[in-house]
Amino acid sequence: MTVIIDYLVQDSEALLKAVNNNRAAMQAKGFDENSYQAFKTAKEELTAKETAQQKAVKFAQNKTAAQDTLIAEITAVIKTVRNAAQSAFGKDVQKFKLYKVKERIPNTVKGLRSLCEYLKELVTEQNEILLKNGLSQEDIDSLGLASSNLIAVDAEQENAKKLQVAATLTRDTASVKLKDQVFRVRNFALACFAKSPAILVEFEPIPKGHGGKGGGGDDTPPENPAQ
Repeated sequence: MTVIIDYLVQDSEALLKAVNNNRAAMQAKGFDENSYQAFKTAKEELTAKETAQQKAVKFAQNKTAAQDTLIAEITAVIKTVRNAAQSAFGKDVQKFKLYKVKERIPNTVKGLRSLCEYLKELVTEQNEILLKNGLSQEDIDSLGLASSNLIAVDAEQENAKKLQVAATLTRDTASVKLKDQVFRVRNFALACFAKSPAILVEFEPIPKGHGGKGGGGDDTPPENPAQ
């Protein structure tokens, strides 16, 4: 979608220059201040909404990265707990089951929270022997806070995703308004400069590929009403 939006913004900027270059002639044919401002405002609004949407995307990415980092840290603590338990109890099968040594560590917030709550109680009961087998008080403290930290970071990430969706919807609404204005202005130009093909060239859409940061794409530019 970014390529489409980039194209639309740059195309509308080029179209605005064409309007400014021929505004007197267009005003004489009925393109009044309201029409001009409607087009200009739509262009400025999309630019602003696109900037806001990109910020929302970055914000969501940062929150997701923070969640991933926390999950990795908690996973490391759980592995340390298991290693300390194996050091303390050797190959005691019952202890293996108690510490869920052979089970896969969940990579979801819900699953990880459940495991942390379970291990927190277990480690609290047996912290004396675990502290003598490689586990640190810092590890125990981290495990104790894991569940609440996961809840907090997950809530922030979910909220960031909602903000991104809202910003995208707002941006897309603005793009629809600008597309409508671009369509109206180009067709006004067709009527206004029907006998001036040289001027109409100024109102043609910019070539495909000029709007995207990635040098184009599969997006199709607006139809050129002058052709």
